[in-house]
Amino acid sequence: MEKDEPERETLVIRSHTKHGTVTRLVVATLAAASLSGCSARTSGQDGSPAGASTSEMAVQEFLYGANADEYPRMLNVFGTEKGPAVDRFGVTDVEQRMIFLASILKHETFTMRQANLAQLGPDRVRWDVSLTGTRKGDVVVPMVTVPDGDGRWYVEWLNLDALTASPVP
Repeated sequence: MEKDEPERETLVIRSHTKHGTVTRLVVATLAAASLSGCSARTSGQDGSPAGASTSEMAVQEFLYGANADEYPRMLNVFGTEKGPAVDRFGVTDVEQRMIFLASILKHETFTMRQANLAQLGPDRVRWDVSLTGTRKGDVVVPMVTVPDGDGRWYVEWLNLDALTASPVP
């Protein structure tokens, strides 16, 4: 998919540690996705909104949830433009996936670099997430987020090759 007239957005690199978030560097200007928002559906027993209010927050919540084995936190921000995956596949199926993902996404710190690419579509945002201190050392995990029709953001896709590939002999 191509976007005829991409908006411009500044590329920001942020570091996330146990002590908080630090904005490290504004690097360049890239084509970025436009987004729209309205109301939010609710998810979970506490009535909190499903998804995250921004693309960046969806990735952060997903990774914080993975590190703390908080599968409901991960479930809340895992989905597609149709909303949370749990609405379509059920808690049991999606929670099993979150348990697996959490086991391989454990890390000490992470840094997010937004890398919007026009071919992802007008609303998708790609993040190159540098994880330090994983079981495979320091790796980069590409993640893609997407908003639903209500403007809530979800982690739609992540490439785990760096965390699951066998070493080449």
